[in-house]
Amino acid sequence: MSTLFSLKHRFVKRIFDPANAEDLAAYKKYVQTDNWGPDGCPFELEWPWLDIPSMLSHKISQHFVEQI
Repeated sequence: MSTLFSLKHRFVKRIFDPANAEDLAAYKKYVQTDNWGPDGCPFELEWPWLDIPSMLSHKISQHFVEQI
């Protein structure tokens, strides 16, 4: 397996979904450990945010406020 192929599959990013339990668990682990783990952050940074933790906090807050 080539190095490029290996790296491409190791660092696949996805859009954060605040309704997805797996995404919330990944963020919870980051908040508790201040570390994304060996594979880094699994989420793609979206515009207009400048950093992923702020983006995730906003998306989670917005999602749950809309459910009230």
